[in-house]
Amino acid sequence: MTTDRRQPFVLVADDDRDTRELYRACFDTNGYRTGEAGTGSQAIASAIEIVPDVLLTDYVLPDIDGVTIAQRLKADPRTAGICIVMVTGYASPDLERRSLEVGIERVLLKPCLPQVAMREVSRALARQTSRKEPPVKTTAAIGSDTFEGRGSAAVTRVRHEFAALPGLSLTAEQARLVFDLERELCDRILHALVAEGFLAKTPLGTYTRPID
Repeated sequence: MTTDRRQPFVLVADDDRDTRELYRACFDTNGYRTGEAGTGSQAIASAIEIVPDVLLTDYVLPDIDGVTIAQRLKADPRTAGICIVMVTGYASPDLERRSLEVGIERVLLKPCLPQVAMREVSRALARQTSRKEPPVKTTAAIGSDTFEGRGSAAVTRVRHEFAALPGLSLTAEQARLVFDLERELCDRILHALVAEGFLAKTPLGTYTRPID
């Protein structure tokens, strides 16, 4: 979403004041800029006025539900680029399908700790950014192989994920599941990023960003 070094702006929409303040405190403490809305109408109006990087919204609001909010924002060119993450206590395959169809990046289940919401917001932003970047060849290689096509996009996604979440440490198997990659491709990417110094392999066998 953003191209400068400022932290993303997160608009929190929830009809429960304590929940809004809890989420905002977590994001504020970690350097994000935040705003809040208590209804769906307020969320839409604030999104149009502020154009935040992220809308973190409850599904059930007094007037307009989270899916409808997403539909309206994605249909408006001014707000279509906002990354939307929804929190709900109503888990169902149909709700998740409808959410993804209208452009919601992630559906989180209640109870959802603020730290979990913040982590998922960071991941959603990273995924959205990687999709907007044109696919490029990378010089990262194992032997004489280079990554092209889906492999190149996967490298970009892995880079963004680790860069967006300082301290992230994953085993090869965890990385394969998180990034939804075939085992061979995932191993090649991890080894290549270690070879170029972007990632480091810890004594426990996990992969993480080296400490500068």
